[in-house]
Amino acid sequence: MIELVLILHFAVILYVIFGFPVVLKLNRSGARYMHAATLAIITLLMILKVPCPITILEETLSGESYEAGFITTWLNRIIYVEGFDPIYVFIATLIFAGLVFSSFFWHPVKHGRPEAGNRRK
Repeated sequence: MIELVLILHFAVILYVIFGFPVVLKLNRSGARYMHAATLAIITLLMILKVPCPITILEETLSGESYEAGFITTWLNRIIYVEGFDPIYVFIATLIFAGLVFSSFFWHPVKHGRPEAGNRRK
């Protein structure tokens, strides 16, 4: 079970990091707002020093006499950025959040449907 939670956690991280250029390219309002909201929640949790709910679930599951396997070990190393001081991860998150939120000004969201002559076929 813990592997599934770690994979979910890893997927959220990939979505936040690699989803940005994708939603920026697609420039659809729903996708942009969903991505920004996800990053806002993560950033707010970090600022308030509130543990991530997925992390709490992982800790709860791992406390149930679970022996870590290969997937668990490596996903933990990737997710929790071993070898980096947490302050650097926090600073990188703030910089990335600034980039994402500022993108609404330097690359405004498209609203509405394309005009009849500009629709893709």
